[in-house]
Amino acid sequence: MEILYKNKADLICLLNSAFNRKVLDIKFEEEKHFENIIEYNFSISKAKIIYANDKEETVYLKIIKGGKIKETIFCFWSILYEEYLSDKDNREERDLIYKAIISQVSSDNGISNLILTLNSNLNYYAEIDLIELNKIKKERWEECIEINNNDILFIGKKKY
Repeated sequence: MEILYKNKADLICLLNSAFNRKVLDIKFEEEKHFENIIEYNFSISKAKIIYANDKEETVYLKIIKGGKIKETIFCFWSILYEEYLSDKDNREERDLIYKAIISQVSSDNGISNLILTLNSNLNYYAEIDLIELNKIKKERWEECIEINNNDILFIGKKKY
């Protein structure tokens, strides 16, 4: 996680280059942890992105090493599920919500966009961007973050 905090300006540069959006600032809020799987100690940074148009968006950021995409998606979804449950008292809703459907919306030049949806009756879903840093580094931005060939930047956004 230290690479995300190391140079915030480099991360902003990467996000602006990858998404063609004007990010002004990133404020890291907290580390979220999911420790229910002994073999995979998972943490993810919760942050607020501030755009040039004064809009803000809460995101979850993680550098994925060694292709742990499935594990990261599972743990991210589990964290969101726990946040959702903390707001809910209805047991029926608790039983329905755990299953998620993953669909890939797009993949272009090293950026994949996925949507995690729940039961169609609920207006709760998450959007995930997976950025293959070695492809973005070569194609879209000058070298400013040291990365390994298999590193992927995970950006998760809950929507409801």
